[in-house]
Amino acid sequence: MNPFSDMPHSGFEVVSPEGEVRATGRGIFSGKQVTVFDGSLLVFPGDEIRRRLPNGADEVFEVIDPKFMEKFHSIPAHFQIDVRRKGSFPHGQGGHMNITVSGDNARVNIGSTDNSKNTVNHGALFSEIVAAIERSVPGERGTVLVEAVREMEQTQGTAGYAAAYQRFIGLAADHMTLIVPFLPALTALL
Repeated sequence: MNPFSDMPHSGFEVVSPEGEVRATGRGIFSGKQVTVFDGSLLVFPGDEIRRRLPNGADEVFEVIDPKFMEKFHSIPAHFQIDVRRKGSFPHGQGGHMNITVSGDNARVNIGSTDNSKNTVNHGALFSEIVAAIERSVPGERGTVLVEAVREMEQTQGTAGYAAAYQRFIGLAADHMTLIVPFLPALTALL
């Protein structure tokens, strides 16, 4: 029988420096040390141990030295983890819990459903392509390419965009060096 089973155990998460929840468990928190009776716990120096407080906040500790102890008589195998208290933060915030989001329509939903609608104005993209064509492709050939760009712009977000894109690529085959910088953005709209 574990002689420590009557002591208060708190649930916790181990969070890597990259913000990934590496493990969860239960442990005995005592000042500058956390004792965990789980020999398979994955924890490294620099990780955080975050325990949820009754007020909903997270108490956050930095892992200084996780030491594994083999079973000894009636004491089961366990970790004695030396920690440094970093403070209390709103749940899921502060410390290693960083979330970086970028790009068109970027969002984060934690514990909720995303009911938003995406609207992106790619007008600048099409204007830049038209400007490049007008600078480099003279005469009727340039006019035909500009019309194809306008058709893609008008059909973006619809089933007709793929056909307009294919038509434009076919017409622009002789001017690929001009069009290549815009291809990633145009194909992203497919």
